[in-house]
Amino acid sequence: MKSTSESSRDNFSVHSLGNPEVAPPACLNESGISSGQAGGTRSVASAANGVKSSGVSSASRPRIALWFRYGPAEHAELFHAIPDVVEKLAEQAEVHYFGCKSHKPVPERIQQHAHIHHLPFTVDRTSNRDKMWKTLLWLLALPYIGLWCRFHRIQAVYIDETVPLSAPLARLFFGRRVALTVADFFIDIYAVNNRLLGWVGGLIKALDYRAWRRLPVIFTRAQNTRDFLAEHGVAPEHVFPVYDPCDFSVYHPLDRTEARAALGLREDAVVLVHHGILHPNKGNDRILQAIAQHQAQFPALHYLLIGDGPDMPRLRELTQSLGIAERVTFTGWLPTLAEVNQALNAGDIGLVMRIGQRSDDFHMTGALVHSMACGLPVLAARLAGIAEVVRDDHNGYLFDPHTLQDFADQLQRLYDDAATRHRLGEQALADAHKHFDMANVTEQTVRPLLKLLES
Repeated sequence: MKSTSESSRDNFSVHSLGNPEVAPPACLNESGISSGQAGGTRSVASAANGVKSSGVSSASRPRIALWFRYGPAEHAELFHAIPDVVEKLAEQAEVHYFGCKSHKPVPERIQQHAHIHHLPFTVDRTSNRDKMWKTLLWLLALPYIGLWCRFHRIQAVYIDETVPLSAPLARLFFGRRVALTVADFFIDIYAVNNRLLGWVGGLIKALDYRAWRRLPVIFTRAQNTRDFLAEHGVAPEHVFPVYDPCDFSVYHPLDRTEARAALGLREDAVVLVHHGILHPNKGNDRILQAIAQHQAQFPALHYLLIGDGPDMPRLRELTQSLGIAERVTFTGWLPTLAEVNQALNAGDIGLVMRIGQRSDDFHMTGALVHSMACGLPVLAARLAGIAEVVRDDHNGYLFDPHTLQDFADQLQRLYDDAATRHRLGEQALADAHKHFDMANVTEQTVRPLLKLLES
């Protein structure tokens, strides 16, 4: 016997698909598929969209949809394995991809193996204001996307991010077969020192937790997150920890002298480097204060901040007020990943920092993954997820993010001894290839999704 939700979904789909004149929501733009094919995802759609198939007719293949607000190009930059995941899924299923447009080209393999559905607006991930408004538009569009997927008999949906309310909306408008990645808690990140947002955020998180308890598949980026989710009633057997992947053709060691010359950094400086979105949760203000307090202890130290974000103006002002402007370099957003890789290679020590909220335990941050891939020893906040990979005097050192003195003490170990930095950096590079291998991450992601389709 079918549940009420299953029956209603089937009735909706059969009713809609029975009318070839019914079109999907007008806000969606399906690449390569004419409006005359709106009565369902036809086998001819694969040819029209250039999508390769395994030889099994489209009508008999299961269908899965990937939802990601920034779209496939940005997705591939943030989660390097997603083209591999799409290609692997396409061997067994018909893949649909929903997201905003971006100024970057869609990766070729995603174009080849998925039907791409772009929302009719472009998101600029380097603009904080644009990201905020487009995220709101994305949330408003999710009911339409969910209904489109039900209308076209998509059997499962994978949302590879933790945008607040996305899981409740997906369950309400699409159905039960939803997989979600739980990593960044955006409410925690952006509600720092904001009581009103913190109160509203508490209600939103309660709705999210309720939906998560009902999801058949949840991916996490750290083993530790499974324990947290269990505390909130999520069955451990539904949780699949999968570390972030790294494309080692993008992030890898380069000549340090050339990298420093490109940024105008002194060859004799000891460069502490961090990269990513600069928001208050990263705690860069604490690092700047520690550098100012310990200038005499670290006379050759230089802090290289790669990236931009809402905290950038405040951090620039802080460097001036602390009198350390000459010790800090802000690169802003760099145009290409190759330039990000080069800038990371200008460093001696990779810094991984968060302020120490509970949700900070749930990450393998890009700063960690990419620093290790560049062969840098890691100086990292002692957080549960990060501590799964970083071990003292093995590939770096951990420090208490609440204690500036502990940061200075651990930094001293790396600052004083170039041989130690080299030894730990070599081990960090080896560990990066062990933990963040693209093929392993792809397999660990695809397997639960295919089982979800079969359920």
